[in-house]
Amino acid sequence: MNERKPAVCDGERQSSGTVLESAEEVRQAIQDAQRSLQSAIERPRPAGGEAQESSSTQPFCPRNRPPMAVLCVRFDEEDEGQQIAVFASPFVIGRVEGNLVIDHDTEISGRHAELIRVFDNGRHFWQLHDLKSTNGTFVRAAVALLKDQQEVLLGGHRYRFEIETADDATDRTRSPSTRKVQQAPSRTEQRVLASLIEVGETGSEKRFAITSTEHWIGRDSRLSSIVLDDPMVSPRHARLYRDKQNRWLLSNAKSLNGIWLRINRIDLGSTAQFQMGEQRFSIRMP
Repeated sequence: MNERKPAVCDGERQSSGTVLESAEEVRQAIQDAQRSLQSAIERPRPAGGEAQESSSTQPFCPRNRPPMAVLCVRFDEEDEGQQIAVFASPFVIGRVEGNLVIDHDTEISGRHAELIRVFDNGRHFWQLHDLKSTNGTFVRAAVALLKDQQEVLLGGHRYRFEIETADDATDRTRSPSTRKVQQAPSRTEQRVLASLIEVGETGSEKRFAITSTEHWIGRDSRLSSIVLDDPMVSPRHARLYRDKQNRWLLSNAKSLNGIWLRINRIDLGSTAQFQMGEQRFSIRMP
Protein backbone atom coordinates (compact mmCIF):
# COMPACT_ATOMS: atom_id res chain seq x y z
CA MET A 1 0.00 0.00 0.00
CA ASN A 2 1.41 3.39 -0.98
CA GLU A 3 1.94 5.78 1.90
CA ARG A 4 -0.14 8.94 1.53
CA LYS A 5 1.95 12.10 1.51
CA PRO A 6 0.72 15.19 3.34
CA ALA A 7 -0.65 17.88 1.09
CA VAL A 8 1.25 21.11 0.56
CA CYS A 9 -1.07 24.00 1.39
CA ASP A 10 -0.31 27.63 0.50
CA GLY A 11 3.32 26.80 -0.29
CA GLU A 12 4.16 25.58 3.22
CA ARG A 13 5.37 22.00 3.49
CA GLN A 14 4.11 20.28 6.65
CA SER A 15 5.51 17.14 8.22
CA SER A 16 2.01 15.98 9.15
CA GLY A 17 -0.53 18.67 8.39
CA THR A 18 -3.48 18.75 6.02
CA VAL A 19 -4.18 15.40 4.33
CA LEU A 20 -6.61 15.29 1.41
CA GLU A 21 -9.26 12.60 1.47
CA SER A 22 -8.95 10.24 -1.46
CA ALA A 23 -11.76 9.32 -3.81
CA GLU A 24 -11.74 5.80 -2.32
CA GLU A 25 -12.32 7.18 1.17
CA VAL A 26 -15.12 9.41 -0.06
CA ARG A 27 -16.81 6.50 -1.82
CA GLN A 28 -16.43 4.38 1.30
CA ALA A 29 -18.16 7.01 3.39
CA ILE A 30 -21.03 7.30 0.91
CA GLN A 31 -21.57 3.54 0.70
CA ASP A 32 -21.15 3.06 4.46
CA ALA A 33 -17.83 1.23 4.57
CA GLN A 34 -18.30 -0.53 1.18
CA ARG A 35 -14.93 -0.90 -0.47
CA SER A 36 -14.37 -0.35 -4.16
CA LEU A 37 -12.00 -2.97 -5.48
CA GLN A 38 -11.27 -3.60 -9.11
CA SER A 39 -10.83 -7.28 -9.99
CA ALA A 40 -8.16 -8.26 -12.45
CA ILE A 41 -9.54 -9.71 -15.67
CA GLU A 42 -8.10 -13.14 -16.41
CA ARG A 43 -7.18 -13.65 -20.00
CA PRO A 44 -7.89 -17.08 -21.49
CA ARG A 45 -4.81 -19.14 -22.14
CA PRO A 46 -3.90 -19.55 -25.81
CA ALA A 47 -4.84 -22.83 -27.46
CA GLY A 48 -2.17 -25.41 -28.02
CA GLY A 49 0.30 -24.58 -30.71
CA GLU A 50 -0.33 -20.78 -30.55
CA ALA A 51 2.57 -18.54 -29.68
CA GLN A 52 2.33 -17.07 -26.20
CA GLU A 53 2.87 -13.34 -25.74
CA SER A 54 5.92 -12.55 -23.68
CA SER A 55 5.10 -11.36 -20.17
CA SER A 56 7.78 -8.69 -20.57
CA THR A 57 5.86 -6.87 -23.32
CA GLN A 58 4.77 -3.42 -22.15
CA PRO A 59 1.41 -1.89 -23.04
CA PHE A 60 1.30 1.16 -25.29
CA CYS A 61 1.95 4.46 -23.52
CA PRO A 62 2.39 7.89 -25.20
CA ARG A 63 5.91 9.20 -24.68
CA ASN A 64 5.60 12.82 -25.82
CA ARG A 65 2.32 13.70 -24.09
CA PRO A 66 2.71 15.55 -20.77
CA PRO A 67 0.95 14.00 -17.77
CA MET A 68 -2.79 14.62 -17.98
CA ALA A 69 -5.60 14.65 -15.44
CA VAL A 70 -9.22 13.56 -15.56
CA LEU A 71 -11.61 16.11 -14.08
CA CYS A 72 -15.12 15.04 -13.12
CA VAL A 73 -17.87 17.65 -12.77
CA ARG A 74 -20.13 16.03 -10.21
CA PHE A 75 -23.90 16.42 -10.48
CA ASP A 76 -24.43 15.24 -6.90
CA GLU A 77 -22.51 13.24 -4.29
CA GLU A 78 -23.52 9.82 -5.60
CA ASP A 79 -23.45 10.53 -9.34
CA GLU A 80 -20.29 10.00 -11.36
CA GLY A 81 -20.89 13.25 -13.27
CA GLN A 82 -19.22 14.38 -16.50
CA GLN A 83 -15.55 13.59 -17.12
CA ILE A 84 -13.21 16.01 -18.87
CA ALA A 85 -9.64 15.26 -19.98
CA VAL A 86 -7.28 18.00 -18.79
CA PHE A 87 -4.26 18.44 -21.06
CA ALA A 88 -3.78 22.23 -20.89
CA SER A 89 -1.89 23.94 -18.10
CA PRO A 90 -3.17 26.21 -16.70
CA PHE A 91 -6.74 24.90 -16.88
CA VAL A 92 -9.06 27.68 -15.69
CA ILE A 93 -12.53 27.16 -14.18
CA GLY A 94 -14.90 30.12 -13.88
CA ARG A 95 -18.40 31.47 -14.30
CA VAL A 96 -17.56 33.85 -17.19
CA GLU A 97 -14.35 32.62 -18.81
CA GLY A 98 -11.90 29.75 -18.74
CA ASN A 99 -11.38 26.25 -20.08
CA LEU A 100 -14.48 25.18 -18.18
CA VAL A 101 -17.32 27.71 -17.76
CA ILE A 102 -20.11 27.08 -15.24
CA ASP A 103 -22.41 30.03 -15.79
CA HIS A 104 -25.39 28.97 -13.67
CA ASP A 105 -23.63 29.13 -10.27
CA THR A 106 -23.61 32.75 -9.06
CA GLU A 107 -21.28 31.86 -6.16
CA ILE A 108 -18.48 31.08 -8.63
CA SER A 109 -16.29 34.03 -9.64
CA GLY A 110 -15.67 34.98 -13.28
CA ARG A 111 -12.23 33.33 -13.14
CA HIS A 112 -12.39 31.28 -9.96
CA ALA A 113 -9.56 28.72 -9.86
CA GLU A 114 -7.03 26.95 -12.05
CA LEU A 115 -5.25 23.63 -12.30
CA ILE A 116 -1.49 23.86 -12.89
CA ARG A 117 0.89 21.10 -13.99
CA VAL A 118 4.14 21.28 -12.01
CA PHE A 119 7.46 19.49 -12.45
CA ASP A 120 9.56 19.24 -9.29
CA ASN A 121 12.22 16.81 -8.07
CA GLY A 122 11.91 14.67 -11.17
CA ARG A 123 8.15 14.20 -11.09
CA HIS A 124 5.03 15.82 -12.47
CA PHE A 125 2.02 16.64 -10.34
CA TRP A 126 -0.96 18.98 -10.41
CA GLN A 127 -1.71 21.96 -8.19
CA LEU A 128 -5.01 23.72 -7.51
CA HIS A 129 -4.80 27.53 -7.29
CA ASP A 130 -7.57 29.85 -6.15
CA LEU A 131 -7.64 33.01 -8.31
CA LYS A 132 -8.59 35.40 -5.49
CA SER A 133 -12.22 34.33 -5.78
CA THR A 134 -14.89 35.96 -3.64
CA ASN A 135 -16.24 32.80 -2.03
CA GLY A 136 -13.11 30.68 -2.05
CA THR A 137 -11.99 27.24 -3.21
CA PHE A 138 -12.30 24.28 -0.83
CA VAL A 139 -10.75 20.80 -0.87
CA ARG A 140 -12.13 17.73 0.88
CA ALA A 141 -9.69 16.58 3.55
CA ALA A 142 -9.29 13.62 5.87
CA VAL A 143 -7.31 15.83 8.28
CA ALA A 144 -7.17 19.63 8.04
CA LEU A 145 -4.55 21.81 9.70
CA LEU A 146 -6.35 24.87 11.07
CA LYS A 147 -4.76 28.27 11.44
CA ASP A 148 -6.26 31.48 12.75
CA GLN A 149 -9.02 32.78 10.41
CA GLN A 150 -9.11 29.47 8.52
CA GLU A 151 -12.44 28.74 6.80
CA VAL A 152 -14.04 25.31 6.48
CA LEU A 153 -17.27 23.87 5.09
CA LEU A 154 -19.27 21.52 7.31
CA GLY A 155 -22.57 20.28 5.92
CA GLY A 156 -24.25 23.17 4.15
CA HIS A 157 -22.58 26.02 6.05
CA ARG A 158 -19.29 27.87 6.18
CA TYR A 159 -17.34 28.32 9.41
CA ARG A 160 -14.35 30.43 10.41
CA PHE A 161 -11.86 29.18 13.00
CA GLU A 162 -10.37 31.80 15.32
CA ILE A 163 -7.61 31.13 17.84
CA GLU A 164 -7.98 32.93 21.16
CA THR A 165 -5.32 35.42 22.21
CA ALA A 166 -4.68 37.24 25.47
CA ASP A 167 -5.99 40.48 23.92
CA ASP A 168 -9.19 38.72 22.86
CA ALA A 169 -9.77 37.49 26.39
CA THR A 170 -9.18 40.99 27.78
CA ASP A 171 -11.60 42.57 25.31
CA ARG A 172 -14.24 39.98 26.08
CA THR A 173 -14.13 40.50 29.86
CA ARG A 174 -13.63 44.29 29.87
CA SER A 175 -16.66 46.26 31.05
CA PRO A 176 -17.97 48.93 28.65
CA SER A 177 -18.19 51.37 31.59
CA THR A 178 -16.37 51.84 34.86
CA ARG A 179 -17.73 49.76 37.71
CA LYS A 180 -17.02 50.11 41.40
CA VAL A 181 -16.27 46.43 41.78
CA GLN A 182 -14.60 44.53 38.93
CA GLN A 183 -16.20 41.12 38.56
CA ALA A 184 -13.98 38.19 37.69
CA PRO A 185 -14.73 36.47 34.40
CA SER A 186 -16.57 33.18 34.54
CA ARG A 187 -14.67 29.90 34.36
CA THR A 188 -16.07 29.35 30.87
CA GLU A 189 -14.68 32.68 29.68
CA GLN A 190 -11.30 32.00 31.27
CA ARG A 191 -10.76 28.74 29.42
CA VAL A 192 -11.93 29.67 25.93
CA LEU A 193 -9.11 28.53 23.66
CA ALA A 194 -10.62 29.21 20.24
CA SER A 195 -13.93 29.74 18.48
CA LEU A 196 -15.75 28.18 15.57
CA ILE A 197 -17.94 30.82 13.94
CA GLU A 198 -20.75 30.13 11.50
CA VAL A 199 -20.68 32.85 8.85
CA GLY A 200 -24.16 33.85 7.71
CA GLU A 201 -25.05 35.20 4.28
CA THR A 202 -26.19 38.53 5.78
CA GLY A 203 -23.06 38.94 7.88
CA SER A 204 -24.64 37.46 11.01
CA GLU A 205 -22.41 35.09 12.96
CA LYS A 206 -23.05 32.26 15.40
CA ARG A 207 -20.14 31.52 17.69
CA PHE A 208 -19.22 28.18 19.25
CA ALA A 209 -16.65 28.46 22.06
CA ILE A 210 -13.78 25.93 22.05
CA THR A 211 -13.23 25.37 25.77
CA SER A 212 -11.03 22.25 25.76
CA THR A 213 -8.30 20.70 23.62
CA GLU A 214 -10.76 18.24 22.07
CA HIS A 215 -14.31 18.60 20.80
CA TRP A 216 -16.58 16.43 18.69
CA ILE A 217 -18.71 18.23 16.13
CA GLY A 218 -21.99 16.80 14.88
CA ARG A 219 -25.77 16.90 14.72
CA ASP A 220 -26.44 14.63 17.74
CA SER A 221 -25.97 16.27 21.16
CA ARG A 222 -25.39 12.82 22.71
CA LEU A 223 -22.31 12.31 20.55
CA SER A 224 -21.03 15.85 20.05
CA SER A 225 -20.13 18.79 22.27
CA ILE A 226 -20.50 21.26 19.39
CA VAL A 227 -23.95 20.64 17.93
CA LEU A 228 -24.80 21.89 14.44
CA ASP A 229 -28.45 21.98 13.40
CA ASP A 230 -27.86 20.91 9.81
CA PRO A 231 -29.36 17.83 8.11
CA MET A 232 -26.20 17.47 5.99
CA VAL A 233 -24.05 17.13 9.13
CA SER A 234 -23.61 13.58 10.43
CA PRO A 235 -24.54 12.72 14.05
CA ARG A 236 -20.78 12.68 14.82
CA HIS A 237 -19.19 14.51 11.94
CA ALA A 238 -15.67 15.63 12.87
CA ARG A 239 -13.12 15.82 15.66
CA LEU A 240 -11.53 19.16 16.52
CA TYR A 241 -8.41 18.86 18.68
CA ARG A 242 -5.01 20.32 19.53
CA ASP A 243 -2.02 18.03 19.08
CA LYS A 244 1.27 17.76 21.00
CA GLN A 245 2.80 20.42 18.76
CA ASN A 246 0.06 22.84 19.87
CA ARG A 247 -1.54 22.81 16.42
CA TRP A 248 -5.27 22.71 15.88
CA LEU A 249 -6.52 19.91 13.62
CA LEU A 250 -9.92 18.98 12.26
CA SER A 251 -10.37 15.33 11.23
CA ASN A 252 -13.25 13.71 9.42
CA ALA A 253 -15.13 11.16 11.54
CA LYS A 254 -16.26 9.00 8.58
CA SER A 255 -19.03 11.50 7.87
CA LEU A 256 -21.12 11.29 4.73
CA ASN A 257 -20.43 14.82 3.45
CA GLY A 258 -16.92 15.29 4.82
CA ILE A 259 -14.92 18.36 5.85
CA TRP A 260 -13.74 20.96 3.33
CA LEU A 261 -10.79 23.31 3.80
CA ARG A 262 -10.43 26.69 2.07
CA ILE A 263 -7.10 26.97 0.27
CA ASN A 264 -5.09 29.44 -1.77
CA ARG A 265 -3.05 26.72 -3.46
CA ILE A 266 -2.39 23.08 -2.76
CA ASP A 267 -0.62 20.10 -4.29
CA LEU A 268 -3.04 17.41 -5.46
CA GLY A 269 -2.27 13.74 -5.00
CA SER A 270 -3.40 10.94 -7.27
CA THR A 271 -7.06 11.69 -6.40
CA ALA A 272 -8.83 14.60 -4.74
CA GLN A 273 -12.14 16.44 -4.49
CA PHE A 274 -12.67 20.20 -4.44
CA GLN A 275 -15.56 22.65 -4.43
CA MET A 276 -16.25 26.16 -5.66
CA GLY A 277 -19.65 27.72 -5.14
CA GLU A 278 -22.09 24.83 -5.00
CA GLN A 279 -20.22 22.85 -7.65
CA ARG A 280 -18.13 19.90 -6.58
CA PHE A 281 -15.39 18.25 -8.61
CA SER A 282 -13.22 15.18 -8.37
CA ILE A 283 -9.89 14.78 -10.10
CA ARG A 284 -7.55 11.89 -10.69
CA MET A 285 -4.18 11.55 -12.31
CA PRO A 286 -4.03 8.36 -14.48
